[in-house]
Amino acid sequence: MKLRSLFLVAAGIGIGYSVSQKMRQDDPEVVRGPQQSSSGSPTLRLVTGQAQRFADQASVRSVDVIRRARGAIRGRLGETETFDDAAWN
Repeated sequence: MKLRSLFLVAAGIGIGYSVSQKMRQDDPEVVRGPQQSSSGSPTLRLVTGQAQRFADQASVRSVDVIRRARGAIRGRLGETETFDDAAWN
């Protein structure tokens, strides 16, 4: 009885291992783009991080300028009704 139980446990472990290996394989139908690799240079990482922060700040500021321009246009046209600016928030 003990030998059969040991055999069943070993078979279960073997089946589980083979299934896990099969699950880890890459699917040939899935297309992956280029992976972002980190550079080894700390200076380059710092410059890249700063550039990303500047780009984010510029995006926020440009949206603010657009909001102000739309408000000014509405003021010139004399529109007193408030509109929902959900698309701009």
